[in-house]
Amino acid sequence: MMAVQLSDLDDLVQKVRNRHVKNYFYEAVVAYRAGAYRAAVISTWISICIDVIEKVKELSVDNDTSAKAIEKKLTAINSNDYASMLGFEKDILRFACDDLELISHIEKSHLERIKDDRNVCAHPTFSIDGHQFTPSPELTRAYIVQAATYLLTKSPVRGKVVVENMFSLINEESFPSDEEKAFTVLSSTKYLGRVRDSSARNLIIILLKRIFKDENDLDSEMLQKLSAALGAISRLFPELYRETLRDKLPSMLAAANDKLLRRVIPFLNSRTEAWESIERATVVRIEECITAMDFEGLLFYGVPELASKISLINDKFQVIIGADGFSNTYELLKSAPNISLKDQALKYFCDSGSFNSAYTNGINILIPYAQFITDKDLEQLFEGILANKTWNINQILNAGGIEEVLCTLYKKSKGNVVSHARLWIKFVDELASNHFVFEQLNELLVADKLIDQKEEDG
Repeated sequence: MMAVQLSDLDDLVQKVRNRHVKNYFYEAVVAYRAGAYRAAVISTWISICIDVIEKVKELSVDNDTSAKAIEKKLTAINSNDYASMLGFEKDILRFACDDLELISHIEKSHLERIKDDRNVCAHPTFSIDGHQFTPSPELTRAYIVQAATYLLTKSPVRGKVVVENMFSLINEESFPSDEEKAFTVLSSTKYLGRVRDSSARNLIIILLKRIFKDENDLDSEMLQKLSAALGAISRLFPELYRETLRDKLPSMLAAANDKLLRRVIPFLNSRTEAWESIERATVVRIEECITAMDFEGLLFYGVPELASKISLINDKFQVIIGADGFSNTYELLKSAPNISLKDQALKYFCDSGSFNSAYTNGINILIPYAQFITDKDLEQLFEGILANKTWNINQILNAGGIEEVLCTLYKKSKGNVVSHARLWIKFVDELASNHFVFEQLNELLVADKLIDQKEEDG
């Protein structure tokens, strides 16, 4: 059986923000409980009017342009000018909805019904039988709750103005590119901490348009700021963020030219969750854009990093760098250490064809990728090192300075290789059986109590 939850009227009274509004709202609740339903509706409407007026004043102090214009109209009304007062009252919900976005259009339509019934309750109907309109207890209670939940208990959030101000703020130098810091800024009640969903949604759309529809240049720092802002919004309005991405991102990307579409690659590096909103047709275009990139383009747009996060991109990336015509393997591996390049990096080192290249590849290629190495990788790496041979000589194990490389690899691979001890003991034993003894490496194993001093001396 479904439970029906009714709002507690006393609790709503306490939540009303403005003390002047609270007095009239309390009168509405008292009248309702006394069965004076017409009086309750009238007091509820007065509460709404006063609340909007007080919020106009509050926003005007904060230099809200729309609020200032409304306040100017209000202060221009003479105390004896009843026609102007009625005109202002007639437009008050339009001010609240369209100009200030204090309420949504649906909420406005509900509050309009309160205004209509208030007019009937406050004036005689002059019916032939003398019958006057009396709202039902259920309807009166609904009006009281709607007024409170839609307006009276809410802070004066700024709609259009807050979106414009937030977009300007995000474009300032002072806005952080770090998502955690961006969240600290935007979650403040001075910014997004008190806005309605509609305003947050509009801000998301504007940020996406700046990235994928604006032909003006967009450097990496600004893109990171925009992405950080979207990340902060996703934490403040998670479901709204997901819905807006699903609704708006596909059409924006479908309409984007190649220049704009390429921006999706660094964007996805920060906002990987957006991948699920991208349609297959656009994915094909993204893959073709990546295929057409030269070495500098792959690095500039961050394709190696994205390949480590999205399997479909990784598949395309591996085909590109594994092609016979790709001649920048060393520069790519050195410039963009990433897990998506790990296999190529280990193979590149194991294939070193000279003493000099073995050391250089060890320092510039192998060591930067040590952070990604797993048990299987380390085992295959050791096999590749032992198998290396050019002109019947192992170019790696005979290279000058290679012990430095092995010692550094030992230290850096500790944290992510589960069978680190077993694999290194086995490797050192195999080195010894091939007449290679590296004393500094052995000292590391002794210090970690993997082998004892006598074994090393032997």
